[in-house]
Amino acid sequence: MNKALIQDIKQPKRPLAEVLPTREAPLPERPTRVAEAAPATRLNLPRRRGRSLGLIIFLILIIGLPLFYFSSQWFASAQVLVKQKRTVITLNSELVRAVALPAEPTTDLSGKLGFEVMTVSASDSIAVPAAEKKQVSEKASGKIVIVNRYSQRPQKLVASTRFESSPGGKIYRIKDEISVPGYELKDGKLTPGEVTVTVYADKAGADYNGEVKNFVIPGFKTDANKYEKLTARGEGSMAGGFVGERRIVSAEDEAKASAELRDRIEKSLKEEITAALPDGFFTFPDAAFFTSNVRVKDGATTTSESMFEMDGQFSVLTFSERELAQLLAKTHLTGYEEAEIKVSNLPELKFTLLNRNTVNLETSKDIGLSLSGSAQIVWLYDEELLKRSLAGVAKTDYQSIFTKFPSITSAEVTVRPPWLKRFPVDPSKILVRVDQ
Repeated sequence: MNKALIQDIKQPKRPLAEVLPTREAPLPERPTRVAEAAPATRLNLPRRRGRSLGLIIFLILIIGLPLFYFSSQWFASAQVLVKQKRTVITLNSELVRAVALPAEPTTDLSGKLGFEVMTVSASDSIAVPAAEKKQVSEKASGKIVIVNRYSQRPQKLVASTRFESSPGGKIYRIKDEISVPGYELKDGKLTPGEVTVTVYADKAGADYNGEVKNFVIPGFKTDANKYEKLTARGEGSMAGGFVGERRIVSAEDEAKASAELRDRIEKSLKEEITAALPDGFFTFPDAAFFTSNVRVKDGATTTSESMFEMDGQFSVLTFSERELAQLLAKTHLTGYEEAEIKVSNLPELKFTLLNRNTVNLETSKDIGLSLSGSAQIVWLYDEELLKRSLAGVAKTDYQSIFTKFPSITSAEVTVRPPWLKRFPVDPSKILVRVDQ
């Protein structure tokens, strides 16, 4: 009976294919930890995107703002339009005394203007037709050096003293009285006194032309010691002696040639001295002097022209612009305190040199000037110092900078780009202009 019961509850056996799932049928899904975490992962995604956006904005602020600032500084510029302190001094034939510089230590320069002489020179030549003929008689001339081994005291030679060529025996004379320095004796060594002079042949003619090496003075033959020790030597050749018919330049052609040479040389020297005039100095037409000397370089004999040569010298009195401005301010402006100023319209003033005909540029130490016109006085400032002072300053503080420059009465400032709050840190990017 028990056996039957067991059989009754025993299930019949089933094929394996019925128990295992087929390949086509999907396996039943099982909950996993990953699957359980999936919803939480999807919930965190918006939070990470917010953090990335914040990081990007932070990097832009950290990198972009300094880059923007420095790029703005690179293109930054400023323009400053300033007005300088000005006044006008009216001059009506104002007398000014001028003193040659360097002045003597005892010279009182107060109320006076210093001056210096600037000189330039040049030579030029021109060929002039020798259209006329003339019978001429000319004496040769040349340079000699008179040598004194005779005495330590100077030796005077009177005008027309004769010098005899040795050898040859031809006579040449000096025109004016001269003094020959005495010799020096030092440590047993004698150094003769010497002087160079021009002598002229005693007679006209080409026979007196040519090189002469030695001369004696016939007038000293009675004093053998003096005759042997007070002598002369030639320096170069004697030239110009001629007797006969010569083609000459007419007076009219000579005058034209001289005038042309003078104009050419004077124009050239004026340009040269204008270019050479130092900054801060000035001159004026009445303080200019031109001198010239014309000579015949090659005198015509049988040729059809002569060569005329001119040596020109142009000299001007020069004055300091600064000293003139301060002299006028001291004498005409109340309360002037040695500030740096200038006369901005010097060419418009009329300067007259008093007693011009008696002025000697080599010896005159005190001269008079007359000034007329309206002198415009302008107070100066240091532009580079102003730029350096403004560099990097806030636009709200620049007025305090200008208080340090009393010569500036007002200023207008423009800074670009307009959003910049300060002047460029580079002074070279600050442009200063003067409002006239």
